[in-house]
Amino acid sequence: MEKYIKRLEENTSALLKTVKGYSVDKLTVKQGEEWSVLEILEHIYITDKVICGIVLKPSDKESITKELFGQNKLENILVHQREIKIKSPNLLQPKGNFKNLSEFNSAFIHLRESLKEDIKAEKLIVDNRIHNHPFLGEMTITDWLNFILFHTERHLKQIEEK
Repeated sequence: MEKYIKRLEENTSALLKTVKGYSVDKLTVKQGEEWSVLEILEHIYITDKVICGIVLKPSDKESITKELFGQNKLENILVHQREIKIKSPNLLQPKGNFKNLSEFNSAFIHLRESLKEDIKAEKLIVDNRIHNHPFLGEMTITDWLNFILFHTERHLKQIEEK
């Protein structure tokens, strides 16, 4: 899991570094129905938080393997096929809870640190439990953890294009 933690740290750093110098205008400007950068950041945070709750839950279903999707397939779906857009469920849509970048950074860093600590302390056990994703179907804990990385990367590319 050390490899995953390192990837999570790099993923977190890449996102924070990208938006670090953004002005309030750049963070809040909206084009049509698209989310602002701050709304995208909030969506990433909410999604991470929901996934952290999911992976800590017990499950009646287990896989015979650690991954049903695997890194390559998830990366392909989430990062390389960005032209395929899925409307985010209401639960994961931004609510306007972050008024500025500082608020987001604080909450996001705390959430990611908590995830790392849960993994290190084995509060989060990375086993073959299965939890359903609303669009992708059955995913193991490893799949869910990889989803966090690639979901963030997907939106990081979206932010970079703004």
